Amino acid sequence: MSNGNKSVPASAPLPCRSGIAGIEEDLDQTEALQFRGRCLPYVRAARHLRGILGGPDRVTSIAAALERVWAQREFHIYFSRPFLLLAALRAEALASAAHPLARGFATHEPDMSAVTREALVAALSPEYIGLWVALATRSPQTNEVSRAVVWKWPAELAGLSRRTRPLALVDVGASGGLNLIGDRFDDGWTDGGGLPLRVVSDVDVCLRIGFDLRPLDFLVEQDVAWGRACLWPGADERAARFERAVDEWRKSSQLKARPIVHKLNAALVPGRLADILAKVPEKAVLFIYQTLVAEYMDRAKRKQYEDGMRRWLAPLPPRRAVWVEAESAPDRPSGTVGIDAHLPDGSGGIRTINLGWTSVHPTSVHGRLAGAKEFTEYFATT
Repeated sequence: MSNGNKSVPASAPLPCRSGIAGIEEDLDQTEALQFRGRCLPYVRAARHLRGILGGPDRVTSIAAALERVWAQREFHIYFSRPFLLLAALRAEALASAAHPLARGFATHEPDMSAVTREALVAALSPEYIGLWVALATRSPQTNEVSRAVVWKWPAELAGLSRRTRPLALVDVGASGGLNLIGDRFDDGWTDGGGLPLRVVSDVDVCLRIGFDLRPLDFLVEQDVAWGRACLWPGADERAARFERAVDEWRKSSQLKARPIVHKLNAALVPGRLADILAKVPEKAVLFIYQTLVAEYMDRAKRKQYEDGMRRWLAPLPPRRAVWVEAESAPDRPSGTVGIDAHLPDGSGGIRTINLGWTSVHPTSVHGRLAGAKEFTEYFATT
């Protein structure tokens, strides 16, 4: 794919890859669809890495080392390996002002001239043990706290402000779980017309549970450091939101419902939901939500998860639970996600309502008026 081709969707199916097979193509696509116009240091890095890892001028020792460290790992979306590689490099740069990429990756105003082929080759040296450990064990994880809008906006539409009903939260693919405490901060989202978006307030959260295959623990400094590294250079507003959320997380043991994140593959989550629902008050509504999780899963586990969610949800009485997906799709522009709510219809089936769309780092939500009205009326029905 050429760098200028914008027609390839962000969620295009990708055969499972290991090692560095196809890494040049993945770097090209990630640079074009993810970094360009949003993160110049990573644009430059992706272009240099393409030559370091492939082509006539490849650095054989680096390519071979990366092949070994990823030989037993599986990657299911094109940007997984570029995101992981750049986050691991940034983690080392954030740890030391003397790092070859410190000026390009670890300052508030990144110096583009510091992101050179020579600096990247030096940064990929075997002496950076932490880099290679991260490449072997870590995953790219977006603790984007603005994605809490995926439950805060629908919860407002459902009439859950002012403690009208208890709300139980389950975050699938939660990473460190910061969005489980989204009621503790407000990121000032707007609607499609630029007006303040109404989100739930004074909400009675009675349960906060997250599931992730590789959860981060924000009481552990190494995990906090990795969360910082997964943010892109120059993304100061996102970094500030992250730090505020981590501060709130460290105080979250004082909440009525303390957030807990369990290590579990998403495909197994539906099997846990009956027990979870049984533990919340009868008046409570259970919100299960996910943001950009499906594309990280292999096709078999994704089908297992989605089929399991539908089997669990369909027989429930109306207004007892809702499953909200915020996912990209082949028919949506890169960088956007649709917000779809799945609800039990009371007759053994599921009603799906498209509420609207937002971006992968939400600042505004473009609601679909008919969908929002239908969702509100569903919860208003007695």
